[in-house]
Amino acid sequence: MARPMDVPFTPELHLRLLLSIDRGHSVQRAVRAAVRPGDRVLDAGTGSGLLAMIAADAGAEVVAVDRHHVAMAQRIAAHNGLTDRIAFVESDLADLDPADLGGRFDVLIAMIHTNNPLIDEGRSRLVVDLRRRFGVPDCRVVPGEVRYQATGCERRDWDLSTELTDLASAGEALRGAYGWDFQPLIDAVRDGVAVPAARPAKAVAPVWRSPTRSGALRFPRGDVRLLTDAEEWVTVDYQAPTFAGFPDQVRLTATAAGRLTGVIWTQQLRYAGTPVWTSESYSPVAVPQLIAEGQKLTFTAGASWRATNILRHHPT
Repeated sequence: MARPMDVPFTPELHLRLLLSIDRGHSVQRAVRAAVRPGDRVLDAGTGSGLLAMIAADAGAEVVAVDRHHVAMAQRIAAHNGLTDRIAFVESDLADLDPADLGGRFDVLIAMIHTNNPLIDEGRSRLVVDLRRRFGVPDCRVVPGEVRYQATGCERRDWDLSTELTDLASAGEALRGAYGWDFQPLIDAVRDGVAVPAARPAKAVAPVWRSPTRSGALRFPRGDVRLLTDAEEWVTVDYQAPTFAGFPDQVRLTATAAGRLTGVIWTQQLRYAGTPVWTSESYSPVAVPQLIAEGQKLTFTAGASWRATNILRHHPT
């Protein structure tokens, strides 16, 4: 099966994140609330170095780690006169050795979430592991928790069955054009066809003028019709000693009749009970469900969903 694609954190993406001014201000407030003068801070996945600079400006000693673009972050810190307060380390977070970082940390900044539960389940597991390996017993983590809600909906701008029908037609066209059967290629594409649908189409368009708000990571309501209330699915607590992973089922109750084509996941990063960043992603259901108001629905969110982004109805 196909695996969900990770997000390539290119310089372009770092710039787009910085230009989401409301996101930057929210994270800035959370970091300033967490960091005290004299703290040792580990900025895991520093990117452009913004959060490392905020922590250093608050009086902390900072170690900033990333596997890409560390030289760029160093240049930015030097350009702002903060080189002596931040030590930059180029490394994959999973490969870090505690002995190389000079001791444990009072604060772990772990803004490494991708706004997609298919990818962020593994990243949440990494955050819990980083806190255990590198944090002092009362280490503060930014964000402190990640809350997920699920809402059943009809998505109108993209449809899984239409996509699969068009893909089958492409296979027929290849046979007609070349006289060979390319079905293994069609199968490989089919396994991953729902993964890009997790994000709103508008979220991938470059915007160099700051939008000042986070609407680019929400599905426009003209594109979806909500058919259930938002149901609590799981909350990941980064103060907990372990992370058990996401539940294998999502349960919903219809609040309106209609054709349910998928689930919108709402991911909220929080610190000290305050939302830091909220975003949405989408998973289609394998077979659209005609539902009635008040109907109880269960979908499996196990290994198949994790590999393909497609949920399957579980009859109750």
